[in-house]
Amino acid sequence: MAIIRRDLGAGHHFLYDDTLMDDPTLDMFDKAFWQHKNAVVGQAKGRGTTLFIKYNDQHWVLRHFKRGGLIGKLLNDQYLFMGVERSRPFEEFRLLTHMREHGLNVPTPVGAHIHRRGFIYQGNLITQNIPNSHDLHHILTRQPLSEKNWRKVGQALASMHQCQVYHHDANIRNIMIDNLDNVWLIDFDRCHKRNGNSWKKDNLARLLRSLKKEKQKNASFYWNQDDWQYCIDGYNSN
Repeated sequence: MAIIRRDLGAGHHFLYDDTLMDDPTLDMFDKAFWQHKNAVVGQAKGRGTTLFIKYNDQHWVLRHFKRGGLIGKLLNDQYLFMGVERSRPFEEFRLLTHMREHGLNVPTPVGAHIHRRGFIYQGNLITQNIPNSHDLHHILTRQPLSEKNWRKVGQALASMHQCQVYHHDANIRNIMIDNLDNVWLIDFDRCHKRNGNSWKKDNLARLLRSLKKEKQKNASFYWNQDDWQYCIDGYNSN
């Protein structure tokens, strides 16, 4: 595997894994291109729309970077350019590569693209899809999670922290479990490596807040405080 950076004219920059993407083109990062080819097999809505794509024998996830909150209403998908390597798609690609190299269950990065125009840029990221998986929100609104799997969730978070990776939004929608009960962590936009340990408890507190919030919002939500203790036990055992 070789991670290749390619800088094209007109402000286009690519970063990609040459074993998964032969020769990146602008079309590969364009929603309309995949829709025209009837290659879109699903989508998920968050701040923007994430497309699930079938490309040859691969299953990709294409995400266009968009802002949230009040600033998102003004700037939508525009970001201040502070260097190619400091762009959000490139930073997330590099971080995912780092965690994959350390054996973490995170999405495999395929390609990143930014388009710079003056002091702003727009960006996209393609990762491999995690097959046969659902996020914790989907699961817990339908059935309880076993004690064993709650411990696995805690272990996954501990492994991330052992790599000194801070997750900006460690909520239940960013934790996936596949049909083999493997736990995956996703959505590393605005995440980064961080020194020290004091910040790690804040990541855990963010997850606990999201569990309590969804417990209040959903009539059926299979979670209680004992489950949280199983999660913490798994975290501490790692």
